[in-house]
Amino acid sequence: MDQIGNLELSWAQGYSGGKANYIDKDVICYLCGHNIKFVAEDGAETVFNFPGEGVGPFAAHSLSRCFAVAEQCLNPKIYVFVYPTFRKLSILENGAKLEYSQLFFSSSDFLCSLSGIPEFELTLWNFQNGSKLCTFALSRENIPTSLSFNPGNWRQLCVTTEKTISMLTIEQSDKYYVMQPSVVQFGKFNWPYNRRVRLPPTDPDIEEEDERDREIPTRASTRMTRYTVDVPKAAKAGLVGEMAEQLDDIQDQTDRVKPVSQIWTPIGDLYIGCKGGQLIKVDGETHKAQVIYYPPKVPDTPGSRMSSAGIQRESMVDMKQPVEDVSDMLLEGSVNCIGLHKRGLYCAGTDGTVRLVDVKSSDVNIIEKCHIGVPVTSMAFSPSYRHLVLGSSHGTLHLYEPGAPDSLKLLKDLHHGLFVGISCLPGNEHCVTAREGGELQVWSIDKGHLVSSYNVGVPVFSIACSPMLHVCALGTAGGFIYYLDLTNVEEPRLIQGVKVYEGPVMQLVYQDEGRYLLSASEEGHIFIIDGRATENFKPLAHTETCMEDAKGEIQAVTTYTDAKNTMSVVVTHNTSGNKRMGANCLTTFEVSDDVMRDLRYNCNSLKYDFKDKSIKKVSVKLAVPSYGAAISEGNTMFTMAQNNKAVQQHTLPRLEELPKDLRKFRLEPVSEFQGHQLPGGRVLLSPHHKWLATYGADGSVLLRTIGQMDKTVCITPHDYRIGGVKCMAFGEDSQNIFTTGYDGVLTCYSWNYTPTGSGKAKSAIEAARAKKSRLMTSQKEENEHLANMADWTPEDIMRPSSDKIPPMSREEKEKVKRDEALERDEIYKTPTPVPEPDATWLQVQELESFKEEDKQYADVKKNLRVSIRDMRRTLQSMLKNNETLPEIEQLNRHEFDLDIEEQLRLQAEADQEVERVREEIEFENLAKMYLREMIKRECWDDMVVKGRAVQAFNSNLEVSNFPMRERLPETVKLIEKVTKRRQVEIAEAKALDDRHIPMPKRKARKELIETTSKPAPTTADDELGEGEDDEGREQPSTTGSLVADTIGYNISVTDILGAQYGGGSELFYSQFELHSREQKINQIVLLEDAIYRIKQVFNKDFDELFIKKEQEIGKIKEKNKRIRKIIADLDLAEEVIEPSMGVAEKPETLLTVEDDEVKVERYYTPEQRKAIEKKEKEEEERRARERGDNQRERALNQMMGGVLEIKKEDELKKDVPKPAFMTQKDENDWSEEEQKLAKDYEKKVKDLQEEREKYRKQLETELRKNQSLIQEGMAGFDEMLNTVFMKKIKVMMVIYQEELKILRLRYSLLVEEELETRESELNRLVEHKKHLKTLATQAVMETRKNVDNYREQYDILLAEDKVMDKAFKREFNDVSAVQQDQLYRLFKRRPRALKITRGEGDNITLPNPFADRPSTARQNAQSKAYMDQAMDDLDKQSNCPEGVEPQVWERLCMYRRQKVENENLLKLRAHILAEMQQFQQKRQEEDDQLKNDIDSIGEQLNKLRDDRTRFNLNLEVQLLLKQGQVEVDAGSFIHDYKDSALIHRNVVEDLNGTIKQLGESKIASMVESKDFRKGIIQLEWEHKKMLMVIEDLQNKMKDVQFMKVTREIQLFLNSPDYEGRKSEEVGKLELTILQQKRIHEKTLDDKNKSLRDLERTIKQKENDNEQLLKELEDLNVSVHERRHIEQVNADRRSDAGSEKRYQEIVQRRKLVDLAKAQAQEVAVLRAEVERLRMRTFPALVQVEH
Repeated sequence: MDQIGNLELSWAQGYSGGKANYIDKDVICYLCGHNIKFVAEDGAETVFNFPGEGVGPFAAHSLSRCFAVAEQCLNPKIYVFVYPTFRKLSILENGAKLEYSQLFFSSSDFLCSLSGIPEFELTLWNFQNGSKLCTFALSRENIPTSLSFNPGNWRQLCVTTEKTISMLTIEQSDKYYVMQPSVVQFGKFNWPYNRRVRLPPTDPDIEEEDERDREIPTRASTRMTRYTVDVPKAAKAGLVGEMAEQLDDIQDQTDRVKPVSQIWTPIGDLYIGCKGGQLIKVDGETHKAQVIYYPPKVPDTPGSRMSSAGIQRESMVDMKQPVEDVSDMLLEGSVNCIGLHKRGLYCAGTDGTVRLVDVKSSDVNIIEKCHIGVPVTSMAFSPSYRHLVLGSSHGTLHLYEPGAPDSLKLLKDLHHGLFVGISCLPGNEHCVTAREGGELQVWSIDKGHLVSSYNVGVPVFSIACSPMLHVCALGTAGGFIYYLDLTNVEEPRLIQGVKVYEGPVMQLVYQDEGRYLLSASEEGHIFIIDGRATENFKPLAHTETCMEDAKGEIQAVTTYTDAKNTMSVVVTHNTSGNKRMGANCLTTFEVSDDVMRDLRYNCNSLKYDFKDKSIKKVSVKLAVPSYGAAISEGNTMFTMAQNNKAVQQHTLPRLEELPKDLRKFRLEPVSEFQGHQLPGGRVLLSPHHKWLATYGADGSVLLRTIGQMDKTVCITPHDYRIGGVKCMAFGEDSQNIFTTGYDGVLTCYSWNYTPTGSGKAKSAIEAARAKKSRLMTSQKEENEHLANMADWTPEDIMRPSSDKIPPMSREEKEKVKRDEALERDEIYKTPTPVPEPDATWLQVQELESFKEEDKQYADVKKNLRVSIRDMRRTLQSMLKNNETLPEIEQLNRHEFDLDIEEQLRLQAEADQEVERVREEIEFENLAKMYLREMIKRECWDDMVVKGRAVQAFNSNLEVSNFPMRERLPETVKLIEKVTKRRQVEIAEAKALDDRHIPMPKRKARKELIETTSKPAPTTADDELGEGEDDEGREQPSTTGSLVADTIGYNISVTDILGAQYGGGSELFYSQFELHSREQKINQIVLLEDAIYRIKQVFNKDFDELFIKKEQEIGKIKEKNKRIRKIIADLDLAEEVIEPSMGVAEKPETLLTVEDDEVKVERYYTPEQRKAIEKKEKEEEERRARERGDNQRERALNQMMGGVLEIKKEDELKKDVPKPAFMTQKDENDWSEEEQKLAKDYEKKVKDLQEEREKYRKQLETELRKNQSLIQEGMAGFDEMLNTVFMKKIKVMMVIYQEELKILRLRYSLLVEEELETRESELNRLVEHKKHLKTLATQAVMETRKNVDNYREQYDILLAEDKVMDKAFKREFNDVSAVQQDQLYRLFKRRPRALKITRGEGDNITLPNPFADRPSTARQNAQSKAYMDQAMDDLDKQSNCPEGVEPQVWERLCMYRRQKVENENLLKLRAHILAEMQQFQQKRQEEDDQLKNDIDSIGEQLNKLRDDRTRFNLNLEVQLLLKQGQVEVDAGSFIHDYKDSALIHRNVVEDLNGTIKQLGESKIASMVESKDFRKGIIQLEWEHKKMLMVIEDLQNKMKDVQFMKVTREIQLFLNSPDYEGRKSEEVGKLELTILQQKRIHEKTLDDKNKSLRDLERTIKQKENDNEQLLKELEDLNVSVHERRHIEQVNADRRSDAGSEKRYQEIVQRRKLVDLAKAQAQEVAVLRAEVERLRMRTFPALVQVEH
């Protein structure tokens, strides 16, 4: 195949919303699959096929007109190409191992790349020469969201992630580059770079607290001691290293802004757009950042439920007006793309609106907006900033002119969504594609332009174009096949829609000549549809493809039509259920013209399902699962194997060649050929069936000829990472190949034939021509009919109106009619079914088959209906008779149900439901039983002492014991170990003490130990206060862990509370000795053992109390028996006190359930019921036997009346028998004997009554006595319980105090661990800093060495430059001295410095915000071009002086050029040297900073060690003090002991006595001092009075001496008539005033006259000024022209005049300054004269006393 030629990319179409940039002033470029697409603003398109392996990120440089593309493979490269020649400028290598994630250009010659996994490194390249300059490793935690260079300074970069904003500065030292990071600061603190700075929260109302601001006092720092140990959170968590640094981020739960976009300003500031709509501004110099805009909250946005709900709660007056348009706000996603323009900041995002934000003012305002309608994912300005390109993920490109909201222009609209297929129309001019959303697109094959599109409105799954008609068939999700007329490709129209079956139409394949259309359903049916318009695209027949009971998904359908016009169809399908395994079954059949002529005969029924025999259908299994299928002549089929991904060739078997048992038959491949690299794919034959194409998930397409399968031509149009090639199609003449991928790109490749291949390609063209001529006649007829077909609208069938009431379904109507017939007792006949409006063709054919069967079996159905009616009547009569029978004889309703199977089914369902419910209940019960056993084991079985309580009889008082578990063997061993160790320590300490203590003191100490080692009492006095002993002394501890002599007084072991309650021990450490970790752990073990012993002692007392209550209850029960007997004898209505044990006292009763506690009826199984009935029967028989002849009872009743003992109370209950005559005779009829007997009877009755009353009183007395005894016993027990309760309080106090000690010790252990963790972290930081310090020192040394070497080179170059200047006369010694001077002046002449111009001329209104700050590369290019041009002007022959020979002039020009080049090189070297020195200075500063950091960390380590030592030595001692002895002010909750000291009471009392004594003596001395002081004060007051009198007299004398004698005073003194003189002067003044008034009126008249003259003059001057303004405009024009001419000729004119004017100005300035100085001096002299004149006034001489 490679001999024919190769395939070249003709065009490609597709855009998914990626980055679109300008590469030229009017050309836009973007990635298009595996290619780069270039689109001009006028619509012209160019495509560049990237030659690398895979396409990674892409970037474009509009100033240099180049673009860079990275590969996507192992060790990827970056290719830089020049537009529009596509010349390869450079290849950048070794920048990543696996992938690049981003590329971006600077405004100069630099490119920055960001690698992905695993490096995450920023790499700086010089793309002009392909050199790698430096790298910088980013954090691997957060993926960068945006990166960019500063357009005005390529040395600045900004990197943003979702959690950080970092600024990078590129520093340079000659050829050595390095990136230095700096963190962007938020807030008022300046954090170092290695400090993680959190971004601000999304909600501005959230107030954050910084670690420096928080001063939360701990309990240790505010309550106990003045010393605290502060450690970071990471040390408290036990984290070291990276986890310690990440702790703050892990614990941070605040929603923070997430930067997604950024843009630089000309002054170096930065605007950052966030995902939530926030805008951040970063100062480029200070790196301070602040959020300048927050989007409004949800209730403020229109249409939100919260805002509407809030409006309902407000009144109409106070109701806040909602925002009318959200486009006036920046909401979430509105600033995903931002760009800077001279008019402001343009923002766009997911809301589809472009907004111009005014960021110059303090408030962010929207001053321009334009609604696009699609989400914006890319935004870029043109180089002139006059156009803005907007890219969308919906496949559109828009052009927008800033400042003109109505200028939006749709540049490209390719729609969005994956392609589902592609096919070519007849004529080889257009191809058609379909997308998932139902969008059909028509493309021109020659240019790839989108001709038209049509949306069918429903999802589409397949597409096929007829080879005969300009018709396209679309398979939809609802089983419809839509047919579109494409005769006029610019206006597609829908002409027909046929619903063939239910479910999506996944496969559509036309026969080679377009006569038939094949479609496959999900159920495994293949439908053959007429492909001609004259037949209205009618479905013809169908067949099943699956084997016996093997349903599967159809994966491929292919056809081949031979010369006899017989269509062979091959279908592959998968029956395994796993789509990835490929097809494992194959079905093939043939459809000939003979079969299609007589469909009724060749089908099984009116369903039009083919007979297998008629179409020769064969279904076999494939030996190797495969993908795709293509059938060619000779029954040859090609597939792609699933196991080895090879192309397999099969020979389809004939029906007669197959064995009888197809289950064991497997179709084996005949041969295999090289395939693809990944599994999956499809196989496709060219239209002339000579070329085979395979494509798959690896993104490549392989083409080969049928004759030479081993030689292939390979193209890779799509990327395998996205899914590879989705579908492919050949052109009608096989000259073009079309592919679509999962990347949404459509490509077209054309053949570039070799000389030998062009001849072989003619077969395809000739086959296409022959096919076209063969179909020409039928095509003409079909097209004519096609043009006459009307448009078809699917709404009439598929979309019923919602306002109409839906009609009753067919089943509901039939049910109503059937019920009516049953009520009338008629025979119901099922109506003939009618197809539904949306019925499929298959359903319609099934209904037709049902109609045929109904006609055939009409008589049989009628007889069956009559029989059923008779049976129903009989059954109804039986039901009526059953209702008349007695209830016991009636049958249940379900017994008349004749459907036994239905009965059994319902019974089975009921049994299954019962079984299911029983199983669920059993599982629930099992879970509850497990939970019960777990609770019982944890809380009851494992307890050696069960938890129980004892309750009082007459109150609610209750005392519980301490539940206790059995000690583990490990705990017992640990206690023994600690005990032995402690005994050894005590013995060792005693031996050491005895060695140094004298014998008398040793004996005294022995006696003290013997006295203190006496056993402590087991009970304590309940009246003692908390923390006091019998003598009222405070007790320092509960278990004696505080040694007595450490605080200055003796405490015996008997005074210790813990010892009083069974927790004493001599093994405790002193609280002042707990310094080491082992001591604290041992103390904890000893304290826990003491708590255990205290609980044991109390539990013993509790057990005695519990036994006491049981005994008391037993006594009460014995007394209650007698009380009940007495109450019964006395017939009283009193209640008997019956105390009993409650649940708290007998908790074991909770573990058993009594029958009376269950309130529901118990369920018995049949076996249990039989056992119970048997037991009851035996009991009844026993009772019957007992009721028989019992001799013992009969004898007892006859002899002793049924009792063995005669009781007194029983005798008293018997009445005296009354004589019979008293009832039979009247009293008057009694005889004497009878009267006597009557008297005896009355006496006996009276005696009996007296005896009964006496016995009654006796019983009442006994009753009250027993009741009082019960009450006394209960009260006594309650008092005992109260005593135990008070003891329980004391015991709990002791236990809590010991537990508090344990907690304090554990807290100290925890602090020690935190300090160790912090020390480890600091040591790690020190080692890390030392490593960095070593690297920094090496960098400083290397930099210093490079600077020295470069300075030497610079000095050499500077010396050479000076030598050239000095050697000028030697070089030109062949000319005269005059010419030499002229040449030297010309040699020194240099061009003027270049003034950098704007980007495009001097237009002030240029929209480019960076026009005033051109890039460095542009400046260098302009400077070089200007210098070359200026030097050429200087070298012109016209500048040569007269008399200088041309050879000398040329030599001078060359020598001057060399000198200028040396000077420029010297300037460049000087600049580089300055940069290197600055670089060295920064490295030195970094080295110094690292040294300072190491010193700082060392100081922290020393401080930490000091804190650790102080913490171990500054122990916390727990004491018990009486409340009155605490002299510390109480705080809000707990006393603050931070500045307190513990002292003995005697010290305080002695001090108080001394204070009182001193106070009394002080008062006495103060009284004495007061009296003496009183006299002193009186003398001082008199002295002050005399001094004040003297001062007053002196002041009066001075006033008299220094009083000035004015002329007025002299006149007053000398004139005898002073008053008359004054009146005369007043008269003269009044005459003067009258004269001045007359003069003023005259002057006012003159002024008014002058005013009128001035007004007339003003009007005249205004007219003159208007005339002068007109002349001034003409003069301005002339002045500007002269100024322009003056600027042009300025260089050629001498500057002597300007120098003269400058000297004159300087001289005048000096003269003015001199005049000012002289004027100031004259003023000073005048003031001095005035002062001297004032001194001549007469004054009185001071009189001396």
